[in-house]
Amino acid sequence: MPDLSDLMAELQGSEIAREAMAHLEAALAHRSDAERGAFWRAVDLYYFSRKAPPEPVIAAEEAAVPLSA
Repeated sequence: MPDLSDLMAELQGSEIAREAMAHLEAALAHRSDAERGAFWRAVDLYYFSRKAPPEPVIAAEEAAVPLSA
């Protein structure tokens, strides 16, 4: 089972993911260490537990179409 550090390493290759992380980090910068830790534990539980919903399967043709024009 992957962990959050594996996910972070994978996301570093995506410009969109890096921008999203910058926004998250800016928002979390105003929180205490305990609050930041609780946030990341919740993310870890949601995405890496058996309780997380399955990822949607997207056909290759749909994935190639941009969401906005």
